[in-house]
Amino acid sequence: MSELAELPPNDDSAAWKEKLLDYYRQNAPTKIRMVNDAMMTKYAGKYDSLYGNLIKKYGPLGQPTAAATRPSISAPGGGAKKSIGDFHSNFVTLVTKATPSLPPRSYTSVVEGKASDASNGLETSTFTVCARVRPLLPPEEGQGGEMFAAVVAGDRVEETKTSPYTEQMLLCTPKVSIMGKPKLEESKFDFDYVFGADSNNEDIYKLTCMPLLKRALDGQVGVVFAYGQTGSGKTHTMNGIMDELIGSNLFSNETEVSFSFLEILGSDIKDCLEPADKPVAIGEALDGRILTRNLSNHVCANPEALSVLVEKAKSMRSTAATSRNDTSSRSHGCGILTIKDVETEIEGKLYIIDLAGSERAADSKNHDKVRMAETKAINTSLSALKECIRARTMASQPGNGGIHVPYRRSKLTLLMKDVFDIGCTRLCSTVVITACSPLAMDISHTASTLKYSAPLRVAMQGLAGKKLQRDELDPALWSADQTLEYLKKTHPNLPSPETFLGSLPGVHLCALPEKEFYIRTKNCGGTVEVAKEVYLAIWSLISDAKTRKRRPDGSIITAEDEEKERLQLIKDKEEKARVWAEREKHLKSEF
Repeated sequence: MSELAELPPNDDSAAWKEKLLDYYRQNAPTKIRMVNDAMMTKYAGKYDSLYGNLIKKYGPLGQPTAAATRPSISAPGGGAKKSIGDFHSNFVTLVTKATPSLPPRSYTSVVEGKASDASNGLETSTFTVCARVRPLLPPEEGQGGEMFAAVVAGDRVEETKTSPYTEQMLLCTPKVSIMGKPKLEESKFDFDYVFGADSNNEDIYKLTCMPLLKRALDGQVGVVFAYGQTGSGKTHTMNGIMDELIGSNLFSNETEVSFSFLEILGSDIKDCLEPADKPVAIGEALDGRILTRNLSNHVCANPEALSVLVEKAKSMRSTAATSRNDTSSRSHGCGILTIKDVETEIEGKLYIIDLAGSERAADSKNHDKVRMAETKAINTSLSALKECIRARTMASQPGNGGIHVPYRRSKLTLLMKDVFDIGCTRLCSTVVITACSPLAMDISHTASTLKYSAPLRVAMQGLAGKKLQRDELDPALWSADQTLEYLKKTHPNLPSPETFLGSLPGVHLCALPEKEFYIRTKNCGGTVEVAKEVYLAIWSLISDAKTRKRRPDGSIITAEDEEKERLQLIKDKEEKARVWAEREKHLKSEF
């Protein structure tokens, strides 16, 4: 028992935690998640007794017994039971063989491609759904057991029936057959982009976030957020994106840049840059604008000033230890970059959102009441976010404009109203980044994460192959001549419609940022008021086209059709009432 004689004192919980983590790594790696705050609290003052029991069960340090492995299947002939961890090296080899060799990406930009697609009218709010798997961390390497990568980047498909470009995430679930042999069950999930363990934040920024920055610079809205299991690399990815933004072309003499950062946990909202006694409030004005009170907004004159604010925001995030991560984010962190055009004072926004880590019931079973309430609030808001994305993508399809998007259900989705409101008068682009753990021991949670996010992309493919009746009132479908005719007829205050429009067809005019309307109107001798009038009129037509009613076959229901259906409904009701009156009269005559 010399090992027990060299143990730390029972009142040194930090030393004991390191001691227990080291013991589990060597003797029972599949049980290492047992070492958490709940365990340390439960055995406070009697860690030596706990350690003695562990030695009896799993053997001396570095000499694990058979009980240290998790049995899953009996070997043929009734031999010793085998677990996934027993075949560690075999599974590493199998996963390596299953991992495809990927060529360089040939598709330019999925984000910009979706924003420019007008095959069924201009898409005013687009969603690009991505996935990223992190590499193994140093403490996870060489640990044996189920500490091996089982989630990898899959194939890249240039064109399918539903999308011009698809990348796949490959899930290799390890199994032990009834004959006691290791095998993999492969599952594939389709995304717009998949970033493997060898990717870096710069790659992700260039492909997904540079188009969003362009949106904000044009006075429009860009949103990027990361979702996934705690410990899967969400915060690392979002922090990396903010670092890349600092070194971008964000600053110029033509723009004014300001930055805010808040965190949301349920209904509690906190300013991370200037914490105050009063909580931040997010609400909706009578005219539909979203208002944030008690939230500081800091003007940044240069990249250095923005960098200071970003670092302060990172340090102020609320974190707590979980069974999967010692510094898990327990709130939704939201950085808001506001970019104002100095000449027109039009503001664009870029939201960088680091969602709180999702947890399974197994991960939260040792939480106290406060932590359980946190987990419930996190999962509720994540569910609301998913519902809003699915409803918004459904509402964007012609004929579905009446679908309700419940963005008021949570403070996070209310803050992102521009993204979800089909009546928003500017273009919005959103990027979803699904962060995944590569570990085989997390495979079930990773599968749940991918099942949550992959369908968000499928929802956006619902119109594939469906032919719709052309909407002649949709400006995005007009030719240049039709657009010019509309401007001449509807906007007599516009001095020179030919100069204003140039050779642009309707879809290109609709996609112009608001400040471009101001510039073009000024060049043809018009005023700011006229520019605003034309811009709002065009967006009113776009919104009307999105909410136009259609039949299941794709044909448009006109106002005349609606009136005919209303009159027919009245006629049918009157006929039904007449029939019932005749029936009652007949029954009375018989009795």
